[in-house]
Amino acid sequence: MKKVWLIKPAAMPPKYEARIQTLKRAQYLRSHGFDVTIISGSFLHNTNINLIEDNSSYKFSEYEDGQKFVHIRTSNYSSNGLARIYSILEFYFRLWWHASSFEKPDFISHIAAVPFGNITYYVAKKIKAKFIVDVVDLWPESFVAYGLVSKKNPLLKFAYWAEYWLYKKADLLIFSMEGGKDYVKEKKWDLDQGGKIDINKVFYINNGVDLQDFDFNRINCKISDEDLENDQIFKIIYIGSIRLANNVMQLVEAAEHLKDLTDIKFLIYGDGEDRSTLEQYCEKKQLKNIVFKQKWVELKYVPYILSKSSLNILNYKPSSILRYGGSQSKSFQYMASGKPICANVKMNYCPIEKFSIGIAEEFKDSKGYADAILSFYKMDKDKYNTICANARNASENYDYKLLTARYVELINRI
Repeated sequence: MKKVWLIKPAAMPPKYEARIQTLKRAQYLRSHGFDVTIISGSFLHNTNINLIEDNSSYKFSEYEDGQKFVHIRTSNYSSNGLARIYSILEFYFRLWWHASSFEKPDFISHIAAVPFGNITYYVAKKIKAKFIVDVVDLWPESFVAYGLVSKKNPLLKFAYWAEYWLYKKADLLIFSMEGGKDYVKEKKWDLDQGGKIDINKVFYINNGVDLQDFDFNRINCKISDEDLENDQIFKIIYIGSIRLANNVMQLVEAAEHLKDLTDIKFLIYGDGEDRSTLEQYCEKKQLKNIVFKQKWVELKYVPYILSKSSLNILNYKPSSILRYGGSQSKSFQYMASGKPICANVKMNYCPIEKFSIGIAEEFKDSKGYADAILSFYKMDKDKYNTICANARNASENYDYKLLTARYVELINRI
């Protein structure tokens, strides 16, 4: 039986995890006959929980679903400052130091974390395992694209070099966005342009949804909410972070244009540093058609919420990084709900356009956004139902069972 380590410092046990890609990959790898261990930090991000309360350097655990974990001891932190950086460094250095004490894997699959995660290459080399790099975020490119890091920052050159070095060392390089090869070529890191990355080892497996779980939870995990249960209103639902990159203010402004339509309501689920500002704005403007719901929704309740939607919203700040595509986990849940999607950004490799499941457009202003939303409200019933069917059919391309089968096919090549 081949053994795989899935390394992700922020991975959590099933009871706590909201970003489930690693758990789902582990689950379906086990169904393909692999022995899988997830290696993560002991401190659970955005909680006050540390799974190691003594001075142990690591802890073995097996959870109710049969998934094995190794939790590396990491320090608690409360923000994204120096304490978190120290905690991340603890994880990688302790992993390197103790890796030989764990059951040796055939493959190490590592979520790219430049530059800290570059240490993982030396772990793979030390224990003679094949080294797979999963790229779920383009770092530092995304920081530059959203203006969080200046192009003149002297550390930027080092960050790109560290990213290139990590990709170069990988036996297999898997991007979650479809334009991963485009990114490598634009940077001139591929062999044809004098770089050292063989483009033939670069592949794409996006995020996804577990349709079996989604359908079960939709039926069995319901919540009581008078807005969701009101079939007399057109419900526009946003689920996700409420911060700079999500640009939720534009959605609020679009809703403001539609405030006189009493049978349209915007339901916003999520939290972030911009939420309180937006709540205050809505209160000041007396916008009764916008309701801020739970700050955090347990994943099992999401399918039921989305099943009550009339239109699902993907909302982001326009960015050059979207030219490589996207793999937002909520977009696949939106598809699984069988409801249309309206996105306020355009991106390459866009599934909304590919499968005809809604609108993806960078609107000139909030009025244009409101008009797009209104077009679904006014849409002919047959056309609306066709889009709904397209959405559900599209989700079948992103079922974790199928995605993991592709992953198995790739790792068996090396």
